[in-house]
Amino acid sequence: MNSTDKKSKLWNLFRDYMEYFLVYCFFGWVYESVWCCMIYHKRGFINRGFLFGPWLPIYGIGFFIILGIFTLLKIRKPILVFIVGGVVAATAELIASYIIEAAGGAPMWDYHAEFLNFDGRIALVPSLMFGFLIWLAICVIHKGIIKLQKRFRDSKVHNVCFIVIAALFFMDLIARIWLGSNI
Repeated sequence: MNSTDKKSKLWNLFRDYMEYFLVYCFFGWVYESVWCCMIYHKRGFINRGFLFGPWLPIYGIGFFIILGIFTLLKIRKPILVFIVGGVVAATAELIASYIIEAAGGAPMWDYHAEFLNFDGRIALVPSLMFGFLIWLAICVIHKGIIKLQKRFRDSKVHNVCFIVIAALFFMDLIARIWLGSNI
């Protein structure tokens, strides 16, 4: 394999994984925005993100953790993806709630009104929803993303779109770090 092939292979690997991250950041943002509009009965837009743009990095990071867990445990059956996904998500949400509250002084969510909640930090319905979303991501969406990536692997338009979106994300991240939280 010559150096050009190695660079191309590394670029494709980087782009693929960065695309996974950005796609799940975006889907997480959409989920949070819709969910909060529903539970707070608000019309219009609620930006649940830490950043200005339509992305929540915790969902991108969470996807890689989930993907790693399912790969290590070799979990392939959809029902197990749903159950394990819900348990992992609830555990992560519980841990994150303590970290966020310790760092920020206040919780970012409150499930006290939800059925079967624990200290308002986690609850049955959101955990089931996360289990469903993880099933949807692992069993449906991710396979579609991989097919699209293979189909457009060498497309210049694909590369340009990726570079523009990734640059916007990183500019947003830098701007938010510089300007402080919008929460």
